[in-house]
Amino acid sequence: MPATFSVSSVPVPRRRLLALAAAATVATPLLPADPASASSDRPRHLVDPSLATPVARAYRYLDVVQDAYVKGAEPRLLQSYNNESGLMTAAFVYDNALAILAYLANPTVANVRRARLIGDAFLWIQDHDEAFADGRVRQAYAAGPMLFYGGSPAFPGLRRDDGKAAFLWPFGFGGSSTGDMAWAGLALAQLYADTRIRKYLDGAVALARWIAGNESGYTHGGYHGGMQTDGVTPQRWTSTEHNIDVYAFFMLLAKLTRDRRWHTRADAAAAFVGNMWNRADRFLWTGTLGGLEGEDPNLINTGNIPEDVQTWAVLGMGDRRYDPSVDWVMDQLWNTDSAGGTSQLAPDVRISGVTYSSQAKAITGPISGSDLPNHRDAVWLEGNGHAALALLQRRKSGDRAIAKRLLAETVVAQNRVGAGQTVGRTADPDGGRLSDPAGGGTWTGTPLPARSGVVAASSAFDTGFAFGYFQRQHVGATAWFLMAAQNFNPYR
Repeated sequence: MPATFSVSSVPVPRRRLLALAAAATVATPLLPADPASASSDRPRHLVDPSLATPVARAYRYLDVVQDAYVKGAEPRLLQSYNNESGLMTAAFVYDNALAILAYLANPTVANVRRARLIGDAFLWIQDHDEAFADGRVRQAYAAGPMLFYGGSPAFPGLRRDDGKAAFLWPFGFGGSSTGDMAWAGLALAQLYADTRIRKYLDGAVALARWIAGNESGYTHGGYHGGMQTDGVTPQRWTSTEHNIDVYAFFMLLAKLTRDRRWHTRADAAAAFVGNMWNRADRFLWTGTLGGLEGEDPNLINTGNIPEDVQTWAVLGMGDRRYDPSVDWVMDQLWNTDSAGGTSQLAPDVRISGVTYSSQAKAITGPISGSDLPNHRDAVWLEGNGHAALALLQRRKSGDRAIAKRLLAETVVAQNRVGAGQTVGRTADPDGGRLSDPAGGGTWTGTPLPARSGVVAASSAFDTGFAFGYFQRQHVGATAWFLMAAQNFNPYR
């Protein structure tokens, strides 16, 4: 019996979905034609011409977020989510690396300039950490002025009053994840490849050297998860996703530096990924245990199977044995979100695509750290970008049709979900800081441009890894949409 997954209330065999997706692509454009799409700045590698307007709007979203607190030539980071998210001006390193890569997917003069502003911020952060001078960056920084919950501490922006980089330790974002370091390194290396400005390659190499010092001493090898929030305690677990990122990053450095030692270091990451391959069911395990007290880091974590590991292996490893993992995602993680029950969608909105993990489809009760219930049929819009791009890069029969379907579903989210959200300075008299309304502050900034950013999730859901995603406009989800819509593989 063929594997099935649901694109409505009725399970549909995958071969039937190919036909449905192909028919939908031919029958209807994603959006009406827009005169602006014919401009000289129109991307040259759009997967479908009707994506021109959604792509232009998505770039507009990135531009607005980048200029929310600082304009001109000053290096800066993008706030990852809208003001109302509760994460204040948090700028995650991973999201900002994706923003660099999304800009480089269409390397106009203006887009490369904007990518360089983020890259220069990364380099400044590397040189201005409060405790370390080893090339690392932290998980997240303040993009603009904010007052933390309870009235302390206050952050003026990326540069603290003492001249150091304002990493967000009150949120617990003081650690350095191996995967985040690899993505920042990939972004800087790609920036060097486009501009040939040496400082970006030097910054990438510094990050790579930090990662290279994090080899795991446990059974399956690879590079462990990085440093915990104190910045000095190593993680005991090892992530398949991280090692995919590291492999691609080190292979790119080998090409750019002509230093063969990066090949050898990349091989260590590739060996770990190979150890996580489930040959029987043709998917990758998430990695090893060791994150909780008493867990054995020599054992594989089989409790939750994520989407990104599967699709990123196709994008980053250059190994055809991992191609079937995309089919596992399509068969096991497909969702359709529509109004009713715990869905947050309006009655006339329906969005299909993939979810984050196997546990996201099974968990009942509230989302970790939230009072909202897990919506098991929610769509993870960033995952739609991963999956669409993996299908486009894999290039098997029918893959392009399904990729277009995923992109079209993301455009529905862009058009219909996340309206009314804001970014940037507020009415607070002290520099327009974001602060908690429960303490007398405000979230409300400048309205984001209509139908521009892509929300993280169609409805709130739990990933199964002790955090959730919500209906918040998100730099990361928008960046993956931009890369997928232009068939741009950030690993290559």
